[in-house]
Amino acid sequence: MHTLFCGGPFPARPTAFVGPQDNRAPSCPAPLPGAPAGRDGVWLQQGSSPSDARPVTTASGKVVLEGNPGWGGPLKQLWYHRVLVEIGIGPDPAVARAIFNSVGFTPHSPDSRAAGMCARSASPGSMPAPGRLARRLVLDQGDVTLNPPLPSDQPALSAARAWSAAQAWNESGPWEFFSRYRLILARYSSRFPARQNPGGSLTPLNHNELAWVIYSRPYSATIAGCGGWGLVVFDARNGQMIGSSSW
Repeated sequence: MHTLFCGGPFPARPTAFVGPQDNRAPSCPAPLPGAPAGRDGVWLQQGSSPSDARPVTTASGKVVLEGNPGWGGPLKQLWYHRVLVEIGIGPDPAVARAIFNSVGFTPHSPDSRAAGMCARSASPGSMPAPGRLARRLVLDQGDVTLNPPLPSDQPALSAARAWSAAQAWNESGPWEFFSRYRLILARYSSRFPARQNPGGSLTPLNHNELAWVIYSRPYSATIAGCGGWGLVVFDARNGQMIGSSSW
């Protein structure tokens, strides 16, 4: 989760990652021409080597399997004792070589303690207790505004049906281990989508609509990069999906 969705496996500073990549970004744009070369770093996670991996030997005599060196750009992939080791090759290749030569295995040694671990929800698919929004929320960089419902507002769509509809909309559900969810009855307004008027101004298509809003936020507020923000919105009168967004 710390790697961001489209920034490649390693951020700007040397970093070690332990554990599976689980941000499940659906798609990412191709890197821009002239983007910086690789970054120093290493990522260890469970993995089995492909059939075309070739044996290579470290300076200390350990034999590891190496993936196709032409794949992945400035990245070296190794497999050792059922662990996939991805090494980012930065501006100084000596750093990557030192990481490569450090690969080893000591039987019965305890696991190293990982720092900066993202907190995980034990049951991300469980429906949160629904509630009526008590105070205004401005979300999605100001594009979405949620206002408290009127005292007389009563939804025709139940909270349970809204939650089930969200799960049906995305077969696996919009549920992430690294996110915390709220199920809110609110008055929903959004700048987009909008209709363009003859003079060039825009009229939003969704304004002050009574809606069930599934609002997700990072499960851990203290560690950057753990989880994301998002909305899935259903019209509380007829059950139609109004929209979804993440940021």
